Amino acid sequence: MKNTIKIFLVINFFLLFNHNISIAAEKIDDLSSKNIIGNSSAKNVLEEYASLSCVHCADFHNDRLPAIKKELIKTGKLKYIFRDFPLDLPAMIAAMVSHCYQGDQYFAVLSTLFRKQKVWVSSSDSSDNLQKTLVTVLKQHGITLEKIKECTAENDKNKIKWNAILASRLDGQSRGVNSTPSFFLNGKKLEGVVDLKMLKANIE
Repeated sequence: MKNTIKIFLVINFFLLFNHNISIAAEKIDDLSSKNIIGNSSAKNVLEEYASLSCVHCADFHNDRLPAIKKELIKTGKLKYIFRDFPLDLPAMIAAMVSHCYQGDQYFAVLSTLFRKQKVWVSSSDSSDNLQKTLVTVLKQHGITLEKIKECTAENDKNKIKWNAILASRLDGQSRGVNSTPSFFLNGKKLEGVVDLKMLKANIE
């Protein structure tokens, strides 16, 4: 039964994705303005396309991003933009929940989701289990089950947010993104492991 539910949810996600294949580009800007950390006028810009359920994305956020923040972002040398690229329905739901937060709180929630990724991804056999586990994982951020249901309910407000997340993925695909995480530095796609050393060697 659980497998049937999971298969249904995954199929439903991709049906919705295909249904929204013609989402207008301006929808991307609905979210991108709050997905930024660093000096808005920084000369160098690092963009990351990531899925919240992606193990390698979690590795970057847990192991390499802290040093990049300390050395490059907080010093004003680099602006960082997080762009949603959900690979599955659990990642999509987690993205919907994360976008219920603003500013620094948004990135704090993002950090927790990556740090505790194994916990909530392993509970994604049903939407009810996933929602309950997200409450536990995000407890420190004051999340409640009611809040998660509010953030993921089917209504016009959430439809705009859902479409904007999918538009971000479509934008990534149009730029050649076919795996996560994928990075662009000053508009140029990076290859290999992106860490502090690599960025220092490539920033202007």
